[in-house]
Amino acid sequence: MKTQKRINIAIDGPAGVGKTIMSTMLAKTLGYKFLSSGSFYRVVAYNALQNKLDLNDEESINNAWNIEDIHVTEDDKIIFRGQDVSKLIRQEEVSMAASAIAKFPLIRAKVNKFIQSFGLKYKGIIVDGRDATYRILPQAEVKFFLWATPEVRANRRVAQDLELGLKADYNEVLEDIKIRDYNDTNRKFDPLKISEGSIVIDTSNMSIQENFDVMYKEVRKRLDDEK
Repeated sequence: MKTQKRINIAIDGPAGVGKTIMSTMLAKTLGYKFLSSGSFYRVVAYNALQNKLDLNDEESINNAWNIEDIHVTEDDKIIFRGQDVSKLIRQEEVSMAASAIAKFPLIRAKVNKFIQSFGLKYKGIIVDGRDATYRILPQAEVKFFLWATPEVRANRRVAQDLELGLKADYNEVLEDIKIRDYNDTNRKFDPLKISEGSIVIDTSNMSIQENFDVMYKEVRKRLDDEK
């Protein structure tokens, strides 16, 4: 029996649009490895907050962690220096700090280097982020840009946080998303944008399953072309 060819997939889009859940579903269905760039920025931000570092001090934040400090388990838990921080990094304070430090080129380069080391070695990698398709994994065979209105994304984020056992206020989350959208779109380095070759999907009126079905169909189409 011929072995199924594996490809790499990159998923872009703003905060709370569903990149993580779509990446997780695709990874599970395809048997691929999911790497969330946002999670790694949150780890760096979490470490900065824990060490009470100035969030405007790019060099201190960047020097406070090493690539070897982060490990991703087989079931996609994020381990930082031996501690499972998967839930801790989902807190709004950490998310906002992550958005603030993600503008720094030194930190972006270091996080990207960590993720790219996987993408260059292996096929069957799914990466999500807000520059995944043109900076982190530009050689990905399939690229998606997901979109939804801020209001829809706020509702999704609240539901996600509650499921994780975290407190969440809709109005606060909505305001945070609007701020992050502005920061991500207007940052000088690697801003949020639709890159060439990306498949754009507006998920505002889609269920999770409908969103997944559209994306999976596109992936299967590319896999069939690769045979």
